[in-house]
Amino acid sequence: MNALVMYDQETGTLWSQFLGQAVRGELLGRLLEPIPLTMTTWSRWVEEHPDTLALDKSGGFYSRDSYESYYDSNRLTGALGQSNKDDRLKNKDLVLGVGFEDGAKAYPFEALRSVRIVNDTILGQPALVYFDNTADTAFVYESTMDGRKLTFRITVEDGDEYLVDNETGSKWIPFTGTAFEGEFAGRHLERIHSTPSFWFAWTDFYPDTDLFEIG
Repeated sequence: MNALVMYDQETGTLWSQFLGQAVRGELLGRLLEPIPLTMTTWSRWVEEHPDTLALDKSGGFYSRDSYESYYDSNRLTGALGQSNKDDRLKNKDLVLGVGFEDGAKAYPFEALRSVRIVNDTILGQPALVYFDNTADTAFVYESTMDGRKLTFRITVEDGDEYLVDNETGSKWIPFTGTAFEGEFAGRHLERIHSTPSFWFAWTDFYPDTDLFEIG
């Protein structure tokens, strides 16, 4: 289904990287525990984490992206074809997928670039979707703290962008979900599992997905 499969060396079980689930072998049906990660630019990452160690593969491995022409084309060259055709977006439009099999929903990157922040509900729980224009990446957080529902807006101070919750006025760092000022200073918003994906791949796995639309 247009997604690579991995295998574990201990049992030879095949795993779908998109689902994190064993699809053939001894561990069939078992799920891996997802760990939140951030797809971002190197410059944006080291801005927040200056002491980061980076894997050095040498030989100019990072000097170019061999998939650049694939990203730029709407054709599915090299893929196995779609099992579900959904014309609400173009094949290669990037979306942020959440909810998965329990309530799949996709947020188009193009829409998120425009609205920047969405106070929403995911799987019946209050949630915050924030888009970082400086790194072209998105974050999804649970928007409750001590049982209180929070709603957020963006503010800019001295050129730096922060989140402010309307309920307490606490200020939060968008990249980490950490409050640094106000009633919740020192507290962290819980990340919600999400994945960036091409639209054609997301709808192959989740054909009944909801789609976030502006307005």
